[in-house]
Amino acid sequence: MSWRKEGLVYCPGGASDWAQHSFMTPCPWLRDPDTIRLFGGIRDSAGISRIGWVDVDAKDPRRVKAVSPDPVLDLGAPGMFDDNGVILGDVLEVSDDELRLYYVGFQLVEKAKFLAFTGVAISRDRGDSFERWQPTPVIDRCPDGTFIGALHSIAALPDGTYRAWISRGRGWQPLDGRAYPQYDCWTLTSPDGLRFDNAEAVPIIAPGPNEYRIGRPRASLLPDGTWELRATSDTLSKQYESFRFTSPDGVAFTRTADRELPRGAPGAWDSEMTCYPAHCETADGTRYLFYNGNDMGRTGVGVARWQPA
Repeated sequence: MSWRKEGLVYCPGGASDWAQHSFMTPCPWLRDPDTIRLFGGIRDSAGISRIGWVDVDAKDPRRVKAVSPDPVLDLGAPGMFDDNGVILGDVLEVSDDELRLYYVGFQLVEKAKFLAFTGVAISRDRGDSFERWQPTPVIDRCPDGTFIGALHSIAALPDGTYRAWISRGRGWQPLDGRAYPQYDCWTLTSPDGLRFDNAEAVPIIAPGPNEYRIGRPRASLLPDGTWELRATSDTLSKQYESFRFTSPDGVAFTRTADRELPRGAPGAWDSEMTCYPAHCETADGTRYLFYNGNDMGRTGVGVARWQPA
């Protein structure tokens, strides 16, 4: 049993000012039995990301059916936490007429590289348009997340509450004259998926001995009631790679030795890294991993299909 990489799905070609390149941190949502809507962060010529989507065939995700003509989530108002870029997050279907988009907003400040915290936008038209739930973050700074508080997956629990898996950052790693954010993975619960108490978060995954950051935790509930989670790490030698973790309860995780997405051949779109995997299962039980390749999404989004025994 293994994942078979099927190739590149989509990368913006520069036809629109807001969509010059990249499709970062892909987030798949089964819009209907035949269509997977992939949300992602798409960059302009200045490298500022807005959120758009591509619809792909659920039986062959390499077949693109439609592309969003405009961002479904643009930049926040000047001075807000998301005025210099937005990326995914997660998408959660609460009901037929409520789709929540959890996103990470970026803001530039004078004495740090950036700040990144979590907002929520809501769609009432099956993901064609979104409105911000509020102009301020739902996960803001705290003592263990002074620079970054980024939700990357959320799930409804049987008791009606919600569990979220987030990245927190509180420092910077200098490498070759540049500052890179240090972060790790945490989890916390919410009564409604909109109100979060930072004080109740618990750490779940720390960087390994040669890593200085690990984040973008994407958790999925398995049929047997246990959880799996994928996160992406970076090392002091700048080796970006994703790892799979398992957990009985969504809180205590163990890193596996699984190497699910090896790098592509020299010169390929994913020859230098594979990162930010996001799991999706279709109506007929087909499982996919959508993921980014080189330069953390600049070369677009690709897909791997699960090959059962």
